[in-house]
Amino acid sequence: MNFDAALDIIDGLDGAGFGLGDRVPAAPDFPLPEYRRRYQRLAALMDDGGFEALILTQEEAVRYLSGYNSVVWAVGRWLPTVLVVTRDPGDAVLFGSVFDGGCAAGTAWTQTVGYAEMESLPGLVAGHLARLGVAPGAVGVEYGPGSIMNVPQFIAADLLKLASDPMPRDASPVIHALRMVKSPAEIERVRRAVASAAAGYQAGLDAAKPGMTEKELVSIIASTMYSTGSTAGTRPVFVNSVSGRERYALVDTPASDRRIAAGDVVFIDGGAASDGYVSDILRLIGVGPLRAEDRRYAEVAAAATTTMVGAVRPGVRVCDLLRAAAAEVSAAGVTTPVGAVGGHGIGLELWERPLIKEHADPDEDVSLRPGMVLCIEPILAPPHPGGGLAGVFVFEQQVLVTAAGCEVLSAALPARLWEI
Repeated sequence: MNFDAALDIIDGLDGAGFGLGDRVPAAPDFPLPEYRRRYQRLAALMDDGGFEALILTQEEAVRYLSGYNSVVWAVGRWLPTVLVVTRDPGDAVLFGSVFDGGCAAGTAWTQTVGYAEMESLPGLVAGHLARLGVAPGAVGVEYGPGSIMNVPQFIAADLLKLASDPMPRDASPVIHALRMVKSPAEIERVRRAVASAAAGYQAGLDAAKPGMTEKELVSIIASTMYSTGSTAGTRPVFVNSVSGRERYALVDTPASDRRIAAGDVVFIDGGAASDGYVSDILRLIGVGPLRAEDRRYAEVAAAATTTMVGAVRPGVRVCDLLRAAAAEVSAAGVTTPVGAVGGHGIGLELWERPLIKEHADPDEDVSLRPGMVLCIEPILAPPHPGGGLAGVFVFEQQVLVTAAGCEVLSAALPARLWEI
């Protein structure tokens, strides 16, 4: 899918939305006008792609389109859910376990059908498609990069057969295009998530000291996030931390019992969720005395982030953001290349399209639009002469693309090395 063309289709709609029928759930995730607009955009993209029905199983896609919001997603491999959407919202059906039937009916605006045994799920979906007269070649499933079928394998195999002609048609680009530009209601949740993450990070920065373990630092950050606006659900607080040269290469590992020591550059990455919408911020703490090269790399990484953020505005392609960071690093005389991925979209998922990178597929090289929410994080990971990494130097800012440029949602935490 050409994402720019898909977003043009969405932009060309009147925004009035589709009627969803008379069923009003008791506790919808968003007000129903939000789903009317989403369904109008969905139908337009299905028309453009020649889809008559989509079989959706991922929490984010199902929640986005139906409103079904349940912690049962945490055990979804035992109680899978399938949403079938068509161009007519009156034919959309949420198939879920009778175990969670009350929550499904109370949060989703769609028709809901319960099953007692998951083995019956493919048959229920097949029967619904047959009643609608949908041919296999017009059925799409979540099949490509950035998507999964969130059901047990034997269920997935049977569902794929319903969309094979001879190979399943990938519907994930339709969902990614729908979610790429956020509504004002979504942006408000993102703001809350970023604000709570920033508060947590600030508490951690203020409390950090030599002798503290990585786990102790992370616990301060996480607990503050929950006390300042993060909400419990299927998107928990996630924060990792690594410190010390022997751990830099383990940059994505959870925090350990290692004690922070003099000379460390402490890497902290993560965020939290507010009613499902997530934040993602990255900061570095320098514990003096620092090596001159560590301070220099941190300065250049911070400048690269600032340059990238300054380049964010409507019409700029994501590859040009990464190139701006690379040019800043090169101009500073640093030969370490910027990481291949310099950021990503964010919303209901931590990583969403667009990815900020050089794209082999030009259809992925999206032009920015107002309402996109991005995480900007050009990375410098210089090698150590003795092996491994000399450090991981990066400052991640979360930004909202606006008509005039961008708003730095995480501006409360400047992109710089925090020294203690």
